[in-house]
Amino acid sequence: MRKSDKKLDNAIRNALIDVCEQAQRSFEGFQWLTHSVNYDNFPNSLKIICVFNTDEHIANLQQGDCGGQLRQLIKHHLAKSNVVLKDVNKQVLLDSEQACTTTHNGKWAHKLAQY
Repeated sequence: MRKSDKKLDNAIRNALIDVCEQAQRSFEGFQWLTHSVNYDNFPNSLKIICVFNTDEHIANLQQGDCGGQLRQLIKHHLAKSNVVLKDVNKQVLLDSEQACTTTHNGKWAHKLAQY
């Protein structure tokens, strides 16, 4: 990783720490988030994966406008670090502990590799 990539990755991680803390207080069932990126294709390759307890939590989030609120929260915090998401709906993904247990026996490394 180039020095500039490391700086950018640190900025992304710091912004997402703030998002995570706020999301845990604001969105029922929200557990954690992570990101993946290929800096040779940045910012298009940036993916934020938000993990909830169950698929039902995700369904409830998407029924109202909370899914949009979560995406806007992420977009806002990243923008403060000069990271602009090209398509927040495609770059912010929702997943669940329940789905990981069902499809990958709880092994997140295998599940995240699909993104």
